[in-house]
Amino acid sequence: MEGERPMHRVLIATVSTSRYDKLMEGERIEDVSGDLAEKLFRRAGYREVKRVLIRDDPDMIRRTVDMARRESYNILVFIGGTGVAKDDYTYETLRKMFEKEITGFNTLYTLYSEKEIGARAMASRATAGFIKGVLVYAIPGSPKAVELCIERLILPEADHLIRVYRGHKH
Repeated sequence: MEGERPMHRVLIATVSTSRYDKLMEGERIEDVSGDLAEKLFRRAGYREVKRVLIRDDPDMIRRTVDMARRESYNILVFIGGTGVAKDDYTYETLRKMFEKEITGFNTLYTLYSEKEIGARAMASRATAGFIKGVLVYAIPGSPKAVELCIERLILPEADHLIRVYRGHKH
């Protein structure tokens, strides 16, 4: 149907060791960026959106990718863990797993982000690619970055990228 959003399933994984530890201790946590991401996908017509909170840990990141595959999610968005801090592992972990990396994702994110935050945009290692059929994104954790990535980069192109990956002509 014209204008209808494809029926892709979306898994949103917030990557935050401190929030994960608080949650495991039974504390109430806020996930403003995760809430925003879910709202943006649902507003765009995606009905199946699941959320998880994980530590910035290579094993947890890999297990989340495995869960996305096992549960037939087409799109997996990691929020956070893309910076240059010593304990940011998301970028390194995913790059080793990508079968097809979409290098232009970081280029466009940096160009758009630079207009808002200046040269600091170079420190983000936002990335995207395919891992065993799942379109995987890793985006910065700030709400402004989440909004920019989802509205300007992910929503306009995810369906096209999945179709091309699956062999459709473009």
